[in-house]
Amino acid sequence: MRSLCKLCVFTFLSLVAACNVPARTGYDRELGEYGPPPESTTTSDDFNLSSDSLDAPVDSEVSEDLSAWMDVVNSWLGTPYKYGGSSKNGTDCSGYVMQIYKEKTGKNLPHSSGAMFKLGEPIDQEDLQTGDLVFFGGHWGINHVGVYLSNGNFTHSSSSDGVAIIPLSTKYWKERYRGARRLL
Repeated sequence: MRSLCKLCVFTFLSLVAACNVPARTGYDRELGEYGPPPESTTTSDDFNLSSDSLDAPVDSEVSEDLSAWMDVVNSWLGTPYKYGGSSKNGTDCSGYVMQIYKEKTGKNLPHSSGAMFKLGEPIDQEDLQTGDLVFFGGHWGINHVGVYLSNGNFTHSSSSDGVAIIPLSTKYWKERYRGARRLL
């Protein structure tokens, strides 16, 4: 019986520390159910996915880089979330970032948001550039990663929406933002 309990605790802690950011938080005792999900996210259906829609800077080099990232990102949009996955059949956040980085830059990244957080150079949020990694977490540490695109938008794979593009200013993600790293 003790080994079963240890296994349950290990499994629970593994899930909490992984990329799986819960889709619903805030159990409401009066309602007897969970509150509403985090603010809705922008998905491919709601978003014109050209670099123009991200209000790309006038600098042609930056605009070209955003276009190159969008070429990779567009092919992944709508991919469903799958814990431990890293393919277009299903992916978690670090699997997605790992794959699009390899596709765009040729760089191999670990399949772990916590391990990715240890790479590269720390970047202030005000200095984010296309291709920077953005990290999120709570008191358990880093548990989610995405790629910054432009003008406050980033792409990630979430347990509620799969691969999508959303603003960093979304309340749910803004509260969990833990930093950024530049690998390029």
